[in-house]
Amino acid sequence: MTDILAVYDKEHVEYEDPNFRMKIWTIHHPSQAFDQYGPWHYHEEVEWITVLSGTMTMETTHAAYTLQGGDVAMLGSNELHRSHKYGHAPLIYLVCHVDMSAFMDPSLLTYLAAFTGRSANVTLLNEALQKYPLSQQAIHELLHHMLRDITAKQRGYEFAVNASLKKLLHTLIQVDDEEIIKPMDPQLAIKLRPALAYIEQQLEGSCQIADISGKLNYNSSYFAKLFKKGMGMTFTSYVQMRRMKRAERLLLTEAWSVTEISARVGFTSPAQFYQLFKRHFGCSPKQFVERRQVKSSLAQPDTAPASSRSFP
Repeated sequence: MTDILAVYDKEHVEYEDPNFRMKIWTIHHPSQAFDQYGPWHYHEEVEWITVLSGTMTMETTHAAYTLQGGDVAMLGSNELHRSHKYGHAPLIYLVCHVDMSAFMDPSLLTYLAAFTGRSANVTLLNEALQKYPLSQQAIHELLHHMLRDITAKQRGYEFAVNASLKKLLHTLIQVDDEEIIKPMDPQLAIKLRPALAYIEQQLEGSCQIADISGKLNYNSSYFAKLFKKGMGMTFTSYVQMRRMKRAERLLLTEAWSVTEISARVGFTSPAQFYQLFKRHFGCSPKQFVERRQVKSSLAQPDTAPASSRSFP
């Protein structure tokens, strides 16, 4: 099952079965005689990549990972990223997109916030994977099993794929020495789930703790303590983080002005947006975009990437 590469900035993942929200396939990138980065893009799904042959680099806005045959890397939900290919030899890699919220059944609700990117940046687990080659190999094999089962679609394949995914997640927790993935109290997770969904809907407008606590019939002060206990940060910090994450994507994927983007992430004052952005990223929005562009132009001819698109 091989997909032809296409260029795009955003991705809406089309699932063959809407009730089984996972897509896994192999991409074959033919040899090319020119160097080119793929475009920045993002998607809601968590993504795993494992290289079968050739060499590629996965790049986020904060790090770059060189991948060769057998290497595995992952991207958290809504992580802005792109890829490039080294040399002129063919590149073949396997890609897996998963809507984590669809696979977090009630017994795993305590990990929902972490694996959906709401309380943890799971992209950071790539650092841990590089230290544990045997665990990386195990994930490489699990992805192959998932591809085989979801392609063959034998009776009950959903159970086999689900089991492999759960084992993959357990493997990640085992290598997570920094404890990036932290479980939440089950009862607390149930209480916070509607609040997190509401925040995502309100990022473009007013998003006040009084409004959300009122909708959930909580006292504002009590809800603030509840939120911080579950998410590991204050309500305001979380909303700012989500707004900056969205602003980061918009700056690199849309031809909008800073004023337009500031409005799209809930700021009535562009100056306030500018101030918070600079504090969050250490540079102005304009500098942020320029640094990404400069980084693209610094590729050397002998090691420069060649790709007609970014990661799927």
